Amino acid sequence: MANYKKDFLDTVTQQISCKPFRSILEKELEDHIEDRMDDYMAEGLSSNQAEEQAVKGMGDPVAIGTQLNTIHQVQRTPALTVSALLLLTLGFGLSLYFQWTPEQSANGFLYYLPGLMVLVGVVWKGYPFTVRYAHLLLPLSGVCLAIHILLSILCRFSILQVGAIVWRMNYFAVLLLCPVLILLTWHLQRKGSKPLLLTLMLCGIGVLCFTTSGFTLGADGSPASLIFAASTIITLLAMIHRDCFSFPGMDSSQCRPYRKRLYLLVLACLPLIGCLFIASPYQRTMFREFTNPDAHIRSTWDDTYNSALIRQLLSRTPLTKGLSLTPEEMMDYGTGAWYFARKNPLQVGVYAICSTEEEEKEFDETIQKIRDAGGHPRYIHYNASNVTLWDILPQHAHNNYLIALTSLMFGRIAGAVLVAAITGFYLLLFSCIQKIQGKLAFALSFSCGLCLLFQTILYTLGNLGFQYGPFTILPLLSEGRMSILLNMTFLGLILSAYRYDRIPLESTGLKQPKKEAV
Repeated sequence: MANYKKDFLDTVTQQISCKPFRSILEKELEDHIEDRMDDYMAEGLSSNQAEEQAVKGMGDPVAIGTQLNTIHQVQRTPALTVSALLLLTLGFGLSLYFQWTPEQSANGFLYYLPGLMVLVGVVWKGYPFTVRYAHLLLPLSGVCLAIHILLSILCRFSILQVGAIVWRMNYFAVLLLCPVLILLTWHLQRKGSKPLLLTLMLCGIGVLCFTTSGFTLGADGSPASLIFAASTIITLLAMIHRDCFSFPGMDSSQCRPYRKRLYLLVLACLPLIGCLFIASPYQRTMFREFTNPDAHIRSTWDDTYNSALIRQLLSRTPLTKGLSLTPEEMMDYGTGAWYFARKNPLQVGVYAICSTEEEEKEFDETIQKIRDAGGHPRYIHYNASNVTLWDILPQHAHNNYLIALTSLMFGRIAGAVLVAAITGFYLLLFSCIQKIQGKLAFALSFSCGLCLLFQTILYTLGNLGFQYGPFTILPLLSEGRMSILLNMTFLGLILSAYRYDRIPLESTGLKQPKKEAV
């Protein structure tokens, strides 16, 4: 007996180049054929006759498959891909180049290799995997976050001795929470404003947990929390604008009058979440140091002093060539005398290289006197005969001040060119995100794009002398370990969502397909 339905479906799916779409299309066509078979059988035809007539009524399977393959195929972004790879190559080259600097010997550049593998893997299967396994990823993410917060609390009370590990994980845990919350919001979005309110509540709880010392390792999570909160709230506003929220019994057009209500809900929660960033004295101090760093410089060890130093050095840098200083000027900057000689000489650095026991004893006595008087100077291990630019720059300048360092080494125009290249990358990135039609694909990619963008903005402000808390990462360019893998995941999800945007994966309803695996 001929199997008309199977032959038809096999012929159609053979024309489809994207495997994730085959199972979705096959199920839809099969349902349509079975509906027609029911109609024919109701007219008195046998099952085999009804199947034959239903399949004939569908049309030419090759033509159908070819047309659907033209409409629903993967998209490519050559310009964005090339620009991302160029920035990655530049970041890899800089990390490799700076291996000779005294404080840079951890071989962090090696993490670009697994980072590139993560990027390729996520671009290839990231978005389909997220759609298919959302029902597992969401509870798993909640469990992992709960464990992380519990470990942070235990570390706070010295019950566990893994504080350094948990502190480093704070940054990644908070940023990853943004796309997870957006995925949760989408998963529950047919309940109207309730999931939106739930997301805002979870956003506030997340900020509270990662900026309050009673919960985690203190305010070191504030930059990541600020990025997380801003990215989540702006993504929610974008989702409202894209009509991603619906109400039971209403189609998209009927939901539009309710937009204003949803906008007001998000904007009303914005100041409440914002207040969490100035809730504690430390948070308020950090905000004042960010907005007015010069008023909070106490010693050469302060980040606010580093901000003033970078601004001073940049102001002396020519447009077309690197900064040139005499050894005496470099010693002035290296010891901090340029700033503290008149204001507070106790903070000026002290030469710490001793060749005899007598010199060492004299040095110890000098340091003790300075400390007794309230000073906290640096130890200087160079003099005018061997001082270099690297000696006078802030610690980890090779990683935290890449934009400023480019200007100091090659001139301010070179720094401007680097900023322009980074700006061009983000213009390409958000241009691709804006073209994404799928609502879930847009929401996820937009949230990931904002996480990348806000890291870059905070990093750039720090390079201009306005640093908010610990330095963030400069995605694709600054060396790191987990940070490279994290940002490659964000970028990969964006490219993957764009790649599969024409494939209606969202029609699976975030449930695992019964047919072929994605």
